[in-house]
This record gives sequence, structure tokens and C-alpha cells, in this order.
Amino acid sequence: MRNYLLFPQTLLTFVVYYECTAGCDVLRALYLELTTMLDARIVAVNMYQRNALTLKELQSIRALKDRPVEAAETLLNIIMEQPDAVYLCFLDVLKHTEQHHIYQRLVEDGYQGQ
Repeated sequence: MRNYLLFPQTLLTFVVYYECTAGCDVLRALYLELTTMLDARIVAVNMYQRNALTLKELQSIRALKDRPVEAAETLLNIIMEQPDAVYLCFLDVLKHTEQHHIYQRLVEDGYQGQ
């Protein structure tokens, strides 16, 4: 079964469909485990600094500072709705922060990029 995610493009008058990537599949498979391990606020700030998240997305995650599992769910849902480049940025942020153990888990179980 293929999943397609919808993204209206602001500069174009048509809609582009992105197929759920291999990275998205890995995140889905490990979703519950990741929501308890991930420090979404640190990752979100780093991804925003790399232009992989919008300010609105960052603010929605930061607003959940007292609910870390919900913050992680929000971040993972955002990543799963994006093209591969965002997932690869996520992996790189994990690799270069104190969440390298999560990076290793994701790489062991699946997609590392092309």
C-alpha cells in the first residue's frame, strides 16, 4: 500500500504529491519507541536552524515543553509529511547531538539516504 501526502506549493497553481519515503516508513515502524526517546525540542531547534522546519512548526513543538511525548509525536508527524531531505536532516541532527543512540537505532533499522 502506498501513502501519498499532499503539499500545496505557494509559487505554483497546482498541487504536488509526495510519496511516503523510506525514511517515513522507518519512523512509522519505530514511532512509539521514538516518542519516548526523542528530545524533540533540541532536534526541532537544530532542524529550524538548517531550514528544515518552519518557524510555525518550531513554535508548535516548543509550546509542548511540558509534554515531551506529544512534542516528539508532533515532530515525527511533521518529518513524515516531508520529502527525504527533511528526514536526512533529522538523521544528521540526531547524529551530531546528544541523541546519537536514536540515530544508530534508525540507521540499524532502515533508511540512511542515498
